[in-house]
Amino acid sequence: MTSLNYTLEAGNFSKELCLNQESWGSAITTVAAAVIVVGNLLVILVLIKFPSRRFRPLNWFIVQMAVADLGVGLLLLWIGTFTRMLLETVSLVSSIFVYGSLAFTTSTSTLGVTFIAVDRYFYIIKHSRYKSIMTRRKVAVAIVLAFIVPFTVFILGPSLGWNCISTCDCRIYNTDPSAQYCFGAHCSQMMTPFRSATVLIGGISLLSLLGMSIALYTRIFYKVHFQRNCALHKNRRKSELRMIKTMLIVLSGFVATTGPLAVCCFVSYLHNVRTLHFIMRILVIISTINSILNPFFYFWRIPDMYKNLRYMLRTWLVFCLPCCKERCAPSRQRRVSGIALPGISNSKRPGRPSETSLTLHARANDKCHASHDGLQSGTVDFF
Repeated sequence: MTSLNYTLEAGNFSKELCLNQESWGSAITTVAAAVIVVGNLLVILVLIKFPSRRFRPLNWFIVQMAVADLGVGLLLLWIGTFTRMLLETVSLVSSIFVYGSLAFTTSTSTLGVTFIAVDRYFYIIKHSRYKSIMTRRKVAVAIVLAFIVPFTVFILGPSLGWNCISTCDCRIYNTDPSAQYCFGAHCSQMMTPFRSATVLIGGISLLSLLGMSIALYTRIFYKVHFQRNCALHKNRRKSELRMIKTMLIVLSGFVATTGPLAVCCFVSYLHNVRTLHFIMRILVIISTINSILNPFFYFWRIPDMYKNLRYMLRTWLVFCLPCCKERCAPSRQRRVSGIALPGISNSKRPGRPSETSLTLHARANDKCHASHDGLQSGTVDFF
């Protein structure tokens, strides 16, 4: 009798209005989303508050990834926590926007990984042409396209009619969420009401970008590992190897967490069954692990970012808690003490080389590698 009443109640809704029966595990998603949002906000704030003196494309690509991961955290917070609390029913159009936004932010973040791989490839392999290749305009165009293309494919296109809403009936879903309620071979059962072609495009794109990044870092690692042309290259090789190891960690996280989701999208095109929808939800939560870990990797492997983060947090602490002002003052003094004061010459200080000897030493280094700009101490240059 209860089942019959539930069926009759579910039948009172329209065919495009579904009961909100999606269960993502509110406790897990809330904690994960909060960590993602806070971590990536700190990355964005550090890179914006302490910009590099020179234009470095790497900084902008990291910000792109952080913005995309921040979007993933906000969407996860909305899907896993607030929808069950605020919405009793959801429309198929809203499902397009939510799932499309999730695919959009994931694709943009993966594009950021690939852009960083391309940037490091030109910096190391084509260093003499790096500045002419990675210009401000090209970097800006690449970042804008990284947002526009996924937005068009996963949100704009499906919203304008490239979907399966006309073949879906939410009254079936309201009765049995595990039952197929969108009909037709062109409809994806994994991501309803998207078309199977859209899901296939997403899976192939993710796999292609990850494969391209792996190929580029393999080429870079081979180049740096066997580079022994000059003894002065040892410091450069050490920094480059550290950078490669850092990005390999980030890339490994993408492959381990996002790779299975991309494979699932490809499988769903060949084996279009409703069961894959529930597998997809688990894989989406797993893919967010990468968005959680990326900020920790940046602050762990990039010393300047970690120092700037500590300085920024101490500044906030002094502002919010005046009682901590005296305790945090020495750190600010140490930061300022590195600035040369007028009237004090480093060459006259005992135990330090003169300015002339330092200049001659720098010129000798330039002869060994004229095209290399040197390892700068900006916000982000090498990892």
